Amino acid sequence: MPDKNNNQPLSATDFQPIDAAGTERSLPISPGVLALALLATSAVIILLYLFVARAVIFQTEPENAEIEIGGLSFNIGDNYLLLSGDYSIQASAQGYYPLNQTISVSDEATQELKLVLQPLPGNLMVSSEINGIASSVDGEPRGEVPGTIEGISRGLHQIEFSKYRYFPLQQEIDIAGLGTTQSINISLLPAWGEKQFNSQPQGADLYIDDRLIGQTPLTTEVLETGSDLRLELSGYKTFNQQVTVNAGTSDEHPTIKLILSDGTLQVNSTPSGANVTIDNQFLGTTPLELAMAPFKKYRVELFLEGYLKATRSASLEPEATTQMEVSLKPNIGSIALTVSPGDAQILVDNQPRGTGSRTLSLNAKPHTLTIQKAGYEPKSLTVTPRPGHQQALSIALLTLEDAYWASRPPRIKSTLGSELKLFRPKQTFTLGAPRRQPGRRANEAERKVGLERPFYLGVKEISNMQFRRWQEHSSTAIKGQSLDMNSQPVAKISWEQAALYCNWLSRQEGLPPFYQVADGVVSGFDWDSHGYRLPTEAEWAWAAKIDSAGNAMVFPWNSNLYPPLEVEDNYADQSASRFLNFTIANYSDNFPVSADIGSFKPNAKGLFNMSGNVAEWVNDYYDIRPHRGEPIMDPRGPKSGNRHVIRGASWALGSRTELRLSYRDAGTDGRLDVGFRIARYVDRAGVQP
Repeated sequence: MPDKNNNQPLSATDFQPIDAAGTERSLPISPGVLALALLATSAVIILLYLFVARAVIFQTEPENAEIEIGGLSFNIGDNYLLLSGDYSIQASAQGYYPLNQTISVSDEATQELKLVLQPLPGNLMVSSEINGIASSVDGEPRGEVPGTIEGISRGLHQIEFSKYRYFPLQQEIDIAGLGTTQSINISLLPAWGEKQFNSQPQGADLYIDDRLIGQTPLTTEVLETGSDLRLELSGYKTFNQQVTVNAGTSDEHPTIKLILSDGTLQVNSTPSGANVTIDNQFLGTTPLELAMAPFKKYRVELFLEGYLKATRSASLEPEATTQMEVSLKPNIGSIALTVSPGDAQILVDNQPRGTGSRTLSLNAKPHTLTIQKAGYEPKSLTVTPRPGHQQALSIALLTLEDAYWASRPPRIKSTLGSELKLFRPKQTFTLGAPRRQPGRRANEAERKVGLERPFYLGVKEISNMQFRRWQEHSSTAIKGQSLDMNSQPVAKISWEQAALYCNWLSRQEGLPPFYQVADGVVSGFDWDSHGYRLPTEAEWAWAAKIDSAGNAMVFPWNSNLYPPLEVEDNYADQSASRFLNFTIANYSDNFPVSADIGSFKPNAKGLFNMSGNVAEWVNDYYDIRPHRGEPIMDPRGPKSGNRHVIRGASWALGSRTELRLSYRDAGTDGRLDVGFRIARYVDRAGVQP
């Protein structure tokens, strides 16, 4: 049957959650559990440390040294467990210096390290009945004893004790060190005996080892090891000797005879520098100071060149100074001097002695005589007058220019034997030929020129042999007639080859090259150079046709007649008629082609073959333009061109036109009848006076 209460209606109520604090209960942790956890953690840390640590074994010297390690470490017996890295180590032991050291622990499982401590020094206490004993350790002074010698390093040492008047004592002592003090007692043995001294004369001060003892005669202590004896007495020389006597004994020294002190002689002369002999023994030159025995008479002689001998005597007192002053008398000779120019200045030993010719009175010794005047080269020589004999001397000065040319040889030779002659023209003349001269050509227009700069010009043409010293070359032949013999003039060469040969020859003699060369081709001239070159046209023409009177010659012979009446040079003669189109009628020089250089007679200036044998290259570019106005001095020709001048006739030429000394041609390449001769200036431009 249903419950009657179930019939009541349902109603809502508020929700209230259960209080957690009231429903949860906290469980307490016991101290034992915490301790166990900490112990477990420590064990883990220790196990980790033991796993990664390295065993380090320290070996110390001494073995009882105590070790302290800065940082985390574990000590197990002799082992220390350390992590890898650097540690500061301190080791200490009694009697040793503390040791501070940094070590590095590596990754090796076990390591051994040795720590050595240095022992402290020891001290030595020395006792003795004698005071003031000097001590040394291993030769180093360590003060006086009795007393303590401190700071002696551990080990064996050589220790010495010494004192004046006693025998030295040496001992080898083993120092224990470690800050300890050892003790010894020493006794030194006396090292002296007694010795009696006397002197003649008596009363001399007696010194033993630099200590004044008294005056002779006396008895005093002397060391067996030796003492220095010194006797001093006014007026006598100091006596020095080392003396000795056996310790504990007495002895007597033989009487010491003192020697009188030297006197001092001072010798001076006017003039000074005189040689001094005393009793015929050379002792020096004045001023002179000598120590000499007293109470003796000396013969003193003085000698000086140009002065009379002086003789004196001297006697000295002990420890006294005697002065001797000697005025030397000149020993005079005379020289009668004639000078030119008449107002030239005269100097004797660099001292003025007037001007012009005069008689000089001079000491009889060598003198330097100089004659000088402005504008002239001075002359110096050495003269020695002879007393009692008058000498005559004549001196003529050269002007600076004359002196300059006197120093320049009139002839020189190249290294290949080519002889060159010096010319100093200083002359104006006319290049070319007058219009009305028979045979004159259009390229011979007259030009006024002058030569001032001196030059050397080859006496002969350059031969095949001389040219081949530079480079291989053949002058070839014509119709079976050789042009290539060694002594024949070189031919069939271009102007360029001739110029380059000159440069080569300059280099052989250390001269500056005249020709400027670029890529093997002549590109210019160095007119300051005094190296070898070809002559200028003006030089060649002056040397060929201007006679000693300054007149221009038409032909090389002394007439204006053509053909020549006699054989003058090597021209186109009858011997060459079979291969030359033109030859000189009734003329035979017996050389169909070129002759040896230097054949035939030279011209008035001493030059060979200037008008024949081979025509010759000169330095100038070819030009036919006339020149009017003032003479051109030392003309150098045109500055540029494509051909060079050829001067002179040859073995292949013979017409009136060609044999004239004014004949000129031009070209660039070699010809069978064209060679050259060399020239050079005397010095660089501007050096002549």
